[in-house]
Amino acid sequence: MDNEKMTMEQRIEAFYRQSGGPNNDRIPELLEKHLLHAKDHGMPGYRETFEDGIMDVVLNDPSLLLLYERIQRWRLKRRAEGGDMAALKERIESLEREVARLRETIDRMMREQASAGDSKSP
Repeated sequence: MDNEKMTMEQRIEAFYRQSGGPNNDRIPELLEKHLLHAKDHGMPGYRETFEDGIMDVVLNDPSLLLLYERIQRWRLKRRAEGGDMAALKERIESLEREVARLRETIDRMMREQASAGDSKSP
């Protein structure tokens, strides 16, 4: 059975046979050791996460890999556009402040001109 692929059920049964059955108090410890060091669970000393398992499936399936790459490109493009949007928003806010200062300057100049015209009147 070592050379052929085992189903998940067969793997669980084999694990219980090797560990002394499902009621063994050491099951959590044995399972953790298996997950950290078994050949079928990624790098030695690193416990695979659910995400790691999904990525392994995706990266080994050409059609899923193509879909994953397209999604990643779309995300990168969106992220770049988001950066552009932030820069545009900042530029618009800067222009709004500049327009407000120009309005204040124009209003002040018009008041000064009006008061200068009032003082010239007889």
